[in-house]
Amino acid sequence: MMLISARRGVAQWREGGNFMVWASVKARMAVIHALMLRDMRTRFGRSYMGYLIAIAWPLVHLVAIVAVTTYANRLLPLGGDPSVFISTGVVPYVLCLYPSRMMGYAIELNKPLFLFPSVKPLDLIVSRGIIEFLTAFVVVFLFFCGSALAGVDLIPIDMETAATAILATVFFAIAVGILNTVIASLFKFWHIVFIVLMLVLYMTAGVFMLPTALPQSVRELVWYNPLFQCVEWLRSAYYEGYGDDMLSKTYLISFAVVCLFLGLLGERFMRGKLQSTT
Repeated sequence: MMLISARRGVAQWREGGNFMVWASVKARMAVIHALMLRDMRTRFGRSYMGYLIAIAWPLVHLVAIVAVTTYANRLLPLGGDPSVFISTGVVPYVLCLYPSRMMGYAIELNKPLFLFPSVKPLDLIVSRGIIEFLTAFVVVFLFFCGSALAGVDLIPIDMETAATAILATVFFAIAVGILNTVIASLFKFWHIVFIVLMLVLYMTAGVFMLPTALPQSVRELVWYNPLFQCVEWLRSAYYEGYGDDMLSKTYLISFAVVCLFLGLLGERFMRGKLQSTT
C-alpha cells in the first residue's frame, strides 16, 4: 500500500509539474503574441496597415538595387540573365540587413513595457525576431512574384538548395540581430557601427562580381565574410558547380550559432541592465 501511495504521489507531482511548465509556456506565448500585435500596430502609425511599410521598405530597396545594377552591368562573366546574378547577390544582403538592424531596436524602443512585470527582455527579442522572420519571407515571395511578372525567371535549378540558403541566411540574420539587440541596448552609438559593419560585409560579399576575379589573397579574406557565404550558397542553387571551391555551409551555420549563443548569454547576464528604464 505504501508503494502504491508513493507511486500515486510521484504521478501527481509529475502531472502538477507538467501543468506548471505548460502554464508558464502558454503565458510566455501570450505575452509574445501581444507584443507582436503591438509592434505591428505601432511601428509605422497606429493601424496594422502601417506595417505594410515594413514590407515595402526592404522590397523597394531590393528592387531598386537589382534594377540599377542590372542596367549598369548588362554583360556578366557567367552569362545568362544579369538580373538573376544580381538578385542572388542582393537578396541575402537585404535579408541580413533589415531583420538584424530592426531587431537592434527591440529593447531600446520598448523599455516602458518593462513596467509590466510579465514582460521580459527575451520576450521583446523573440517577438521582434518572429516578425522580422515572417517579413523576410513575405519580401522574398513578393520579389519572386514581381520578377516573374516582369519576365525574369528566378526559379533555381536546385529548389532545395535555394530554400536552405534562404533559411540559413535568415537564421544568420536573426542570430546577429539578437546579439545586436543586446549590444545596442548597452551602447547607444552601436547602431551607427552596425550599419558600417553591414556595409563592409556587403562590399566584400561578391554581390556584383565573381570571387575568381579577385586576387588569391583577397579571396582568402572574403571567405571569412559570413554574408559572402550566404551569397555563394544561394548562387549555387542557380549555377551548376558554383561555389564548389569557396562555399562553406558549416562555417556560416557555426558563425550564426556562436552569435546566437553570445546574444542569449548577454541577455541572461545583462537582463537587469536591459530592463532598467532610467
